[in-house]
Amino acid sequence: MTHTGLQSLAALLPQITHEQGWQKQLDSHRLFLLWDTLVDPTTRTHAQPVKIENNVLWLEVDNSAWMQQFQFQKIPLLETLNARLSLSRLSDIRFILSDCHGDRKPMVPKVSFIHPDPADCDVFYEQISSIEDDTIRDALMSLWYQSHSCQRG
Repeated sequence: MTHTGLQSLAALLPQITHEQGWQKQLDSHRLFLLWDTLVDPTTRTHAQPVKIENNVLWLEVDNSAWMQQFQFQKIPLLETLNARLSLSRLSDIRFILSDCHGDRKPMVPKVSFIHPDPADCDVFYEQISSIEDDTIRDALMSLWYQSHSCQRG
């Protein structure tokens, strides 16, 4: 892609992101990346985010006892999570039971996060370095990083 092509992409990206509603989605889905830093160890052990649909966060919990416990903690948890969002807001948290029954080890997240190879980061950053708009360049780098750090396991 030529320098002119990159300029065109840089000019179109904010408009497309806005028109498609991706800004709010990207903002709300950051919670998946931040989950382990936002919640206490007990919550991390017994609940994992599954999806966000219509501004509702769905959490998979170990069993019905934990589901009831998390119902009591729903409002403070919702406030904590919304405090970290800048463009979007969660309206509710819903809970679903894990597919596993009986005694088992703590839940293992269905999505794991790894740090991409720093050399790959440098290569991508070099590719977008000609974009003059710092906000767009940083947003592209963030999107690339997040897309390369998520692994389904």
